[in-house]
Amino acid sequence: MTTTVESPLDGLRAVLEVEFSRARTRLAEARSQQRRKDTPSARAAVAARGAEIDAVLDMYLAARAAPA
Repeated sequence: MTTTVESPLDGLRAVLEVEFSRARTRLAEARSQQRRKDTPSARAAVAARGAEIDAVLDMYLAARAAPA
């Protein structure tokens, strides 16, 4: 029997992957709404969702750079 030890970073990466997936879905929805009606609020929603993706990617990169 082989025992594997999961590092805390593995769990964090899994959480970030889920968050990234959710952020992508929200961005796709915001873009879809913007295509239907291009308003300042729709543009702001697209920008906000893009910022969410940037934040998740920044966290992912910080986790990769952190010592194990």
